[in-house]
Amino acid sequence: MINNDDAFSFLYNPRIVVPNSNQYWEKVELCHVESLAGVKEVFCEVNCQLDPDIIDHFGTRFPAADAYLLHYAHGWNSNRHEVPVLLVHGAGLDATSYTNLWDMGYTGLQQQLVSLGYRVFSMTFSHSHGDNFYQALQLADAIEHIKQLTGSGIVDVAAHSKGGIAARIYMSNMSATAYRHDVRRLVMLGVPNLGTDFAFRNPSVSYLIYTAGGNGVIAWDKLIYLTATVDITPRSIYAGGGFPGQSQILYRWDNEYNLDVSQQDWWTTYYGGSGYVSHSQGIEAALLSGGCLISELEKHSLATDIELSVLAGESHLFAMIPLQTSIPGDGIVFRESALNTDAMVSGGAHLKDKQVMTINHIELLYHPRVARWVDKQLRNSD
Repeated sequence: MINNDDAFSFLYNPRIVVPNSNQYWEKVELCHVESLAGVKEVFCEVNCQLDPDIIDHFGTRFPAADAYLLHYAHGWNSNRHEVPVLLVHGAGLDATSYTNLWDMGYTGLQQQLVSLGYRVFSMTFSHSHGDNFYQALQLADAIEHIKQLTGSGIVDVAAHSKGGIAARIYMSNMSATAYRHDVRRLVMLGVPNLGTDFAFRNPSVSYLIYTAGGNGVIAWDKLIYLTATVDITPRSIYAGGGFPGQSQILYRWDNEYNLDVSQQDWWTTYYGGSGYVSHSQGIEAALLSGGCLISELEKHSLATDIELSVLAGESHLFAMIPLQTSIPGDGIVFRESALNTDAMVSGGAHLKDKQVMTINHIELLYHPRVARWVDKQLRNSD
């Protein structure tokens, strides 16, 4: 059970450091993607790298897009399951989210898989809210690197939340790096496969994220704060903001689920305009700046050699704090979005399993039931 402080941590994502995050890894390696050399993404003051160990490995709080970290779990070259497993983190997170998320003291999915005999790796993207195409290139490079390290021709990938979008891009052959037929199984944990409109649907969260200094998505470009109108474009989801990958995973759900009219500035936030405390460019403007990526992904299937497993959460409670109580989902990603697999398997990829558990979005990273389910998806006669 998570407590109220933990729930606040997730909802508003303030900057929390895990002491000595290196302790969870045998080693951490700085890697570079040659095709991204010289490419830089936009950061803002709240979403640069903060973990001292991760900063030390990157050499900066603001890594260039060609850089990522590859984390080696203990037993990466000796545990009994020979097919390596790569854990891919979601938005606002890093590899530590699979070990001791926000220093909450939980035993994460990484440790549980290691104890089950898996050869586990993880990665930290250069930008926690980065462009999904850049992250797909980093992911492809990490898979190639793991293959060379282990001698295995295939890798299993488990991805949480936004991290699954980068995986889809690579494994649907939409990346600048062509898919190399090197993924055996893709395990998705609360991935918004049909996108999300959370920031626009929940405008009150934007104000709380801003005032808390959180590393979260804000759907406004201006707000009234302490009686003054403040331009917050650098912290917004729009072009020029420090969240370039977030506009890419947007999808409109207003025709499926009604908006909450009790939310402050609910209409102007979603459709654009000036409200009582904010100004929004609207979800359509943000969708266009993100290239309507979800709609493009729906036109492409996963490669035929991939076995897909999908897990959706169905608890909207974060401790005593409810989110999106009227819509089935894990509090952040709608169940219907996470379970949207038709396009992914339309070309012949095998749907191995699709499940729903009564857990929320962050419990997908450490809950023992999740670890047992992931183990079931990965186990075979290898």
